[in-house]
Amino acid sequence: MKKKQAEQTKVYFPSLNGLRFLAAMLVVFSHVELLKEYHGYRNLASHPAIYELGRLGVTFFFVLSGFLITYLLLTEKKVTGTVSIKKFYLRRILRIWPLYFLLLLLAFFVLPRIGFFDLPRLSADLPVYFKYTFPLFLFFLPQLALSIFPPVPYAEPLWSIGVEEQFYLLWPLLIKRFKNFLALSIGIVVAGFLIKQLAFIMASQSQDAATIKYWNYFINFFYFTRIECMAIGSIGAWLVFKRQGAVLKLLYHRATQLAVYALTAYSLITGANKPVFNYSAYSILFCLIILNLATNPHSLLKLENSLFIFLGNISYSIYMFHEIGIKLALNMLVKLSGTTFDDRISNVELYAFSIIFTLIISTFSYLLYETKFLRLKSTFSTIISGNDVKREELKPGTTAKAASL
Repeated sequence: MKKKQAEQTKVYFPSLNGLRFLAAMLVVFSHVELLKEYHGYRNLASHPAIYELGRLGVTFFFVLSGFLITYLLLTEKKVTGTVSIKKFYLRRILRIWPLYFLLLLLAFFVLPRIGFFDLPRLSADLPVYFKYTFPLFLFFLPQLALSIFPPVPYAEPLWSIGVEEQFYLLWPLLIKRFKNFLALSIGIVVAGFLIKQLAFIMASQSQDAATIKYWNYFINFFYFTRIECMAIGSIGAWLVFKRQGAVLKLLYHRATQLAVYALTAYSLITGANKPVFNYSAYSILFCLIILNLATNPHSLLKLENSLFIFLGNISYSIYMFHEIGIKLALNMLVKLSGTTFDDRISNVELYAFSIIFTLIISTFSYLLYETKFLRLKSTFSTIISGNDVKREELKPGTTAKAASL
């Protein structure tokens, strides 16, 4: 009976695809300025707001992952009485690994052989540190590589994927074994905050240069490893799953929504209190946005339409390949017009062509490459979710019922 029930359980949260796309675009905007900086052109990469824009976009992805994965695992545990660790890992492998290893191959072995894609200084650093960086990227520890060594051209997006893989490795085991899930999530948030603060205090008090150097490696590692941000997303999932009506009513209130959107907009555009060392406060805002757009029937904002659904589908590719798209646009404009991006028109053109090239690459990646693995991934799904629900709705004679919220 449980098996049949599990096969019929469907979970679909509206607007998540739109949120994925917008988060990916924050990273794109930030990295346009970053690549201009790499090439020595006038840029805004060092402006605190621009510097943090991409990092906040990635943090949003972390919170969204924590929310969605947690809700699906809690649903699976309720419906089947357990969590299939094997199926979970297979689903994550089929979703994450194809693009991860494709970009890894391109960044370490293909693009370095094509002069067009050289990045000043960084491309020359790649062979120097290859024996250290490649194994770390290969075994999903790219944030450790980024904490110690220079960035690997075009492979920078992989650091957040490595962090998510570490989260995915542990999270289903924790949900399967811990009964007091809320206490676990809160404990992880508190622990993540305290570890970062303690490391910062210890480094600040150290007088020895060598000691400070290694403390900085430690701080950088935990700066990138934002498991607590995912745990904040998981708390949002718990509130919805456990139907905490009184709390959700407050979070769904019109005044709460307006306050959250205003604070989030301000946090994105202001340079105050940046660079950011701890992203917990931002993660709470992002979690509230996700809760309202995905689960509040009276949400003031809605991002559920065919365009956003498609853009959300290709958002993983957008995130992974956008630096290649930016490089294509930058080189094209420099070659055609000789611009040094000192004027408004050339910068508008750079942003426009960067987005266009990124969308083209991402669309081909999704349609010709990702979908093959996504179809296989769905065969290991205990709970039908996301785009699989939409596909079920399109089948003749079937009606997909989303999980009641």
